[in-house]
Amino acid sequence: MFTAHTLKRSVIQLTSKRYQTTTTTIPVKKSSSSIKGVLFGFFAGVSITGFGAYYYLMDEYKNSSNAVVSDVLLLQKSIRKLEGHVRSLEENINKK
Repeated sequence: MFTAHTLKRSVIQLTSKRYQTTTTTIPVKKSSSSIKGVLFGFFAGVSITGFGAYYYLMDEYKNSSNAVVSDVLLLQKSIRKLEGHVRSLEENINKK
């Protein structure tokens, strides 16, 4: 019937089954809040970067516009001086 070897083996199997822990995994449901968080982070980053780029470009535009205006004013001043010299030369020619 039962030999010592089969009896010992059945006892070992019973004790090993008793001490085995059953692990059940609960399926993780992907929530839409993680997607919302990713989208919010993306749009927040894009918005902050866009505003920073806008203010940087507006500052560069203002600086270049001021440079052009100052060059135009210097050109007007030079033209007035040149007109003055031309008038004085014309007057000298008319006097002779």
